[in-house]
Amino acid sequence: MKNPPPANTRTIPQSAEDFIQLGVKLEESKQFSAALMAYQRALALQADSVPAKINIGRLLLLQRRSEEALKILEEARAQAPNFGMTYALIGQALSNLQLMQQAVTFQRRGLALDVPDGAALAHTLSFNLNYMPDCTVQELFDAHQFFGQRYCSEFYPQNPHFDNRPDPERPLKIGYVSGDFREHPVGQFIEPAFAHHNPAQFEIHAFYNHTLSDALTARLQSRVAHWHPIADQDDDTVAELIRTLGIDILIDLSGHTDHHRLFVFARKPAPVQATWLGYINTTGLTTMDYRICDAYTDPPGLTERFHTEQLLRLPECQWCHMPYSDLPPITELPLSHTGWLTLGSFNKPAKVNDQVITLWAEILKAVPQSRLILAVIPSQRTADHFSAILQKAGIARNRFAFMPQMPRKDYMAALASVDILLDPFPYNGATTTFDALIMGVPVVTLAGDRSIARCGVTLLANLGLPELIAETPQDYVDIVKQLADDPAHLAALRSSLRDRMLASPLMNGERFTRQLEAAYRQMWRTWCDSQR
Repeated sequence: MKNPPPANTRTIPQSAEDFIQLGVKLEESKQFSAALMAYQRALALQADSVPAKINIGRLLLLQRRSEEALKILEEARAQAPNFGMTYALIGQALSNLQLMQQAVTFQRRGLALDVPDGAALAHTLSFNLNYMPDCTVQELFDAHQFFGQRYCSEFYPQNPHFDNRPDPERPLKIGYVSGDFREHPVGQFIEPAFAHHNPAQFEIHAFYNHTLSDALTARLQSRVAHWHPIADQDDDTVAELIRTLGIDILIDLSGHTDHHRLFVFARKPAPVQATWLGYINTTGLTTMDYRICDAYTDPPGLTERFHTEQLLRLPECQWCHMPYSDLPPITELPLSHTGWLTLGSFNKPAKVNDQVITLWAEILKAVPQSRLILAVIPSQRTADHFSAILQKAGIARNRFAFMPQMPRKDYMAALASVDILLDPFPYNGATTTFDALIMGVPVVTLAGDRSIARCGVTLLANLGLPELIAETPQDYVDIVKQLADDPAHLAALRSSLRDRMLASPLMNGERFTRQLEAAYRQMWRTWCDSQR
């Protein structure tokens, strides 16, 4: 340590409590590895020390050693079953292992036991509930509304005043707030708008809430007029910056994902605020005026009552992708040379819940000459969990395989080895679906009863492929079987999908941005009318 140690660390620690206090001091100076060793020494001196076990588990999670963390945190929970922090940390470990149904059980319990940082846990739980097939839309909305009322309402301004000139046709200042202006799906999907915004009518400000910078960060920064790093600024400071800049419309691109700044939006620093792109659900904040969506994810009458925001639907799709670079050529249908139908899932396993695996087992039974690839598997524990469900359903072990996370080039090649991609539910794929379709791999989706369960619907509808959208689980099985029974049609679909994508609204950045700008102008006119 550079500075003289505090008085209570100048002597050699003797007891478990001494080592715990040493660990706390080491953490304060960001010496996390040394702190972990101190907590482990404490546990060696006192084998039943719950504080030592919790601190060890917490630091193991920081090091992404989730399975080790889970083991010691379970020991702590057995000794102190009513301590909320333990449940929250176990939930985090299970989330890291992509075992979301188990994670949510512990996170709910932790929140009920009133953990110290309830806001962070309520935010995480709101997000994770999207993965739960047994969570009703009302329960999902209630969790988001609870977050807003419990943790954000204290920041809501009573009588907000804005100096923005209420001229409905003047050029506008648009602010985008995100921690994902980097190699991330949000970074990829925001680029078409950044590239095609009309600078005569829209002055673009990007507020970047992350310290990581990569090639995509540099490209995005070059495409906007103003770039504001805000990762090290508190919410009041960021809100004041937005007011000072005179931002007219402030766009949240994160929702309840990592690196969000929802507490800035709670302060209502701009006259019009909307959430879009990174989170396909309500934020739960009454200061968020709009959620930008489309008529496929949010058909009129289906989801309005489950939002604190007003829904503003784009005329085609709420997403657009920049042209891909260095795409490999479309390969022939794998079925034509393997002799079996290869089904695949390349979404993160958090989206692949027990009900999804069970339905996919039904598909494997309905198509005996088929195999399933489950990719992006983070651990043996996750693989074992999925294996148990499939084998219990009667699927032989040689009919499914696991793939770890892989570099993008290998990932795109692996997609090409699949005949049909299976979309998970209720949390559908988005980026993965785009990637599969551009590689000529058809995607079968199950239309759900909430926004996030209809991502596949909007993508396939915008491609003119409604026949790949199932309305029921049995439809899902039948669609895959019909494709399997007609290899010639499947091959023709494979060879045409890339051209369909390139000609569709999904990859027409200029057209998409004009629609987005029209939505912004509509929002602005509505606010101007309210000022009369």
